[in-house]
Amino acid sequence: MVAEIVPFLVRSGWSQEEAAYVRHDLPRWERYLRSRGITVIPRPTGLLVRRGGSIADHLFLLMMQAGNGTDPWTEHRQRNHAGVRPYKP
Repeated sequence: MVAEIVPFLVRSGWSQEEAAYVRHDLPRWERYLRSRGITVIPRPTGLLVRRGGSIADHLFLLMMQAGNGTDPWTEHRQRNHAGVRPYKP
């Protein structure tokens, strides 16, 4: 699954350098996704939906948490979308 995450990051607008920067975290990302029943990374043709948000929602949340450039409000909204905790307005 780690090998599928890197192309997803690049398709989502990350540079190869940014993807390389978080590569050491990708096994942890994979464990996070698998713990939520996610075993497939979506191809460019569509986003797969699972209980608790789409696969892309979870991946985007991990991408936001990888750096310190995401404002807290945006990250909060993404946690709501991913369903990682009960909804908070």
